[in-house]
Amino acid sequence: MGSMGAIHRCRKGYRAIQRLMYRSTLSVNEELRLLRDEFVQPFYGALLHANFALEQARYSVTLSAQIGAAARAVSDPQLQLLLEQREWRGRLTAAWFVGLTGRARFVAKLAELLLASELTYAGQGYCVAMGLIGGFTCQCHLRDYLNKYLPLRGRFYDQTWAIGALARIEGSPPRDFLEPTLWTDRKGRLDPGAAIKRFQDLVDYLHEHGIIATVDPNSP
Repeated sequence: MGSMGAIHRCRKGYRAIQRLMYRSTLSVNEELRLLRDEFVQPFYGALLHANFALEQARYSVTLSAQIGAAARAVSDPQLQLLLEQREWRGRLTAAWFVGLTGRARFVAKLAELLLASELTYAGQGYCVAMGLIGGFTCQCHLRDYLNKYLPLRGRFYDQTWAIGALARIEGSPPRDFLEPTLWTDRKGRLDPGAAIKRFQDLVDYLHEHGIIATVDPNSP
């Protein structure tokens, strides 16, 4: 009887743990849904290819202001949660928000994701973030990425965004990455010069419209 009672208690404990895990999963899923509804869905299309800044005829200045406000409002744990999901829209948006608010504490994570190049489009955001945050560490990460993914060899990833960000940090085009053979293969070619100009146009727009801000590192 004592043995049966112990087994019964173990089963009850196991079922309680299962219920707790289920509730926890639901809460994370619900948080993700709310995060995506508030911070991802309204903005990722405008952030993709920096459309809101470089295709201004299609987007309102009001949307640009909303992007800046959202970047300041989202918390570090929320950004971390979005970056942990293997989904490009959330990662793209989170990375942009990191860059717009200068949250350098995320640079290592963004560099890891950029070098892995797991998802289409998300790398744009990682490069934008590092280009805006700047500094030696971001410079090194961008150089590591370009050293890995140039020459192209059929890999048309985020090299143009990376060289634009790198030129922004270094203050001039990085000549060691401008050799035309690095940007050409049998599938086509990319234009690093145009990419550098495009990135600088983006940064100019962000400054002109006051979208870049710094978040208090002690904020929740």
